[in-house]
Amino acid sequence: MSGTPALPAVCIFDLDGTLVDSLVDIAEALNECLELLGLPTRPVEAYRYMVGEGIPTLCRRAVGESHPMYVDRLTELARARYRVRPLRHTRPYPGVPEMVRRLKAADVKLAVLSNKPHELTLRVVRAFWPDGVFACIQGYVEEELRKPDPHYVFRICEYLSVQPAQTWLVGDTPTDIETSLRAGTVPIGVAWGFRTRAELEAAGARYVFDRPEQIAAAGAGLPSPPRSW
Repeated sequence: MSGTPALPAVCIFDLDGTLVDSLVDIAEALNECLELLGLPTRPVEAYRYMVGEGIPTLCRRAVGESHPMYVDRLTELARARYRVRPLRHTRPYPGVPEMVRRLKAADVKLAVLSNKPHELTLRVVRAFWPDGVFACIQGYVEEELRKPDPHYVFRICEYLSVQPAQTWLVGDTPTDIETSLRAGTVPIGVAWGFRTRAELEAAGARYVFDRPEQIAAAGAGLPSPPRSW
């Protein structure tokens, strides 16, 4: 889309596929658990279309239609297995640490809203960003309140004393875009994550950025590098 979005008071970021590339850690943990149950494993790339809506949904997708009786057990095993190894391969995407620093320096308030379990969301964020960088960090707690439910978007906006219309919700999946639209925030897609630009645009993203430095420039009101959004 042409033009530049209005400057945000707050940027709420998704975590997996947006701030950090965690795909290999998630895939390896799930595949180890599938093997324990004697079920077929999945290629790492297949997990791009399985993650993003919480571990129970991930496990249902991993099992498929053939062994529904294993979903609860796989969910239990996967939670335990991933908990001990969430940072083996996971790292911020190139340019993301600089993006966060530039937005913070421009007095944009920052938050994280993830469908990763809450305690793991805290652990991953704090591994790369010290306390105080993100004003709010919220992960998955209750199934009925996970994204795309806008409940925690409203909670974050209330806590930070901003209106949803002043807020960018930045993510890499159609679930993030749906969450943003339901909350009345500005839906921002990132093309470097787990899903494609076409999917984000079809979901209703108002802008899709190709590189983190473009978000940093647009969010801080600075001249943007060349972009294709």
